Amino acid sequence: MELHGPLPDIDVPDVSLYGLIFEGLTDADAGRLAALDHVTGTSLTMGQVKHDADALATWLAGHGVAPGDAVAIDLPNQPEYLSAFHGILRAGAAVTPINAAYTAPEIARQLQVTGAQKVITSPALLPQVADACARAGLAAEDVLVVGGDAAGHVSYADALATPPAPPQLAIDPATHVACLPFSSGTSGMPKAVRLSHRNLVANMLQFNEVLRPLGDDVSWIAFLPFSHIYALTTNLNYGLFRRFPQYTMAAFDPALFLQIVSVRRPRVLFLVPPVANFLAKHPAVAQADFSSVALAVSGAAPLDGAVGEALASRLGVRVIQGYGMTELSPVTHVIPLDWTDVSLDTIGPAVPNVRFRVVDPETGRDVDVPTEGESAPGELWCTGPNAMLGYLGEPADTDAVLDADGWVHTGDLVVVDARGVVRIVDRIKELIKRRGMQIAPAELEAILQAHPAVADAAVLGVRTRSGEEVPFGLVQLAPGATVEASELRRLVADQVSPHKRLGGLAFVEQVPRSAAGKILRRALPALVPERAATVIAPEDAPAG
Repeated sequence: MELHGPLPDIDVPDVSLYGLIFEGLTDADAGRLAALDHVTGTSLTMGQVKHDADALATWLAGHGVAPGDAVAIDLPNQPEYLSAFHGILRAGAAVTPINAAYTAPEIARQLQVTGAQKVITSPALLPQVADACARAGLAAEDVLVVGGDAAGHVSYADALATPPAPPQLAIDPATHVACLPFSSGTSGMPKAVRLSHRNLVANMLQFNEVLRPLGDDVSWIAFLPFSHIYALTTNLNYGLFRRFPQYTMAAFDPALFLQIVSVRRPRVLFLVPPVANFLAKHPAVAQADFSSVALAVSGAAPLDGAVGEALASRLGVRVIQGYGMTELSPVTHVIPLDWTDVSLDTIGPAVPNVRFRVVDPETGRDVDVPTEGESAPGELWCTGPNAMLGYLGEPADTDAVLDADGWVHTGDLVVVDARGVVRIVDRIKELIKRRGMQIAPAELEAILQAHPAVADAAVLGVRTRSGEEVPFGLVQLAPGATVEASELRRLVADQVSPHKRLGGLAFVEQVPRSAAGKILRRALPALVPERAATVIAPEDAPAG
């Protein structure tokens, strides 16, 4: 049974993302503020973003970047991210956004998987980017550095000095890849998700229908990383499309965030649950002026309903929760602004043009939706113009998530009521969500299994006393081998970004596997020590 949301479907124009945002830019709109960094004072107007994007596109095309290629961005949130992203698109290439916390091995793998031709980064991130480029076979001159000169590399400012004359392109928005963000899907290693221009255009317009009642006087603080599809769609691109100012933060800093709220007077807060929890409970929040804020939107991970209610009460704002998946560009469900009777521990109904099903994973049949109460649990399947083209170079993984009829199998177990309001109750898929970011157990397991003392390893998510999910390692030692748990945790920490570090590790007699050799993940929780939540190292605890 196909289900849909309350808002009518919309027409999705047959245009590129750059075309939707910038073609027909008026003089008045060109002068509007697009982004401002509160700390550095760097700012860009809409017209400057377009000019810089066109100049970068011209430079990239003159240096061999063409349709079908990929260019990586490894930057913290800053105004230049906007021009870099759209300059790459205007050159006909695809952007692969890299998490600014990634280590050199993680960056190198993303460059290799996507075949990225160039990398745009900052002086602070240059050491690990240069290391990664050497591993991936890119030359020093393939790296553009924003905000500084670096010997052997290209100055981003010099590239922008190129007189704008971007190439004339004929692309099909429905099939031309615009972005290659990484996702673990429902299992395995992180994979490059092929999102077309139409995917991104559609999802931005779908999301716009939910926020349209807010009107035109809107701004927000852009601290959610642009490398994550949540912020990329709902902050960076949506802000440009609506001509809304966004105040960038390189990373979330509680004191700075509260200062920006008081000084810049944003109307909307885009949040993840740990930040929502901070705003709902921390004493320092009482000293900030939130009177300008009308709406708080939480996504990327499930928001506890009680935290949402406390946040709404404390700040006097409307709080809504949304749901998405990288493979769906990402937004599929959001609580409507005027549905005030919907519990904040739900993700609301579907956005326009999204159809969804709730499928019993045992029988493969749709669950019955009752006239009262909620349905039995089932896996959430979604389809629409925002559904990905597939994974790059991974046909088997694509087939496991995107079926022949265009349904994306999310791996999340949900219930639904007669109004189409969905609540997440469990997760079928393997991946761990920490601070709203994905962690693939397979990636950490491969690192552990490479140690000579380790015969086998499995990783699962464990809830700490604060409610945060963190990776926990279960290690089977090779016969006669010995190794300290601290050594194995350091091995992982040296190769991955901080949010992926193991919160704890225990030794087991055997990692449970099926006859086919697959880890029996449902058997793993029973192997975790009862006091696992107390062994999380302080440096691995969530901030705030």
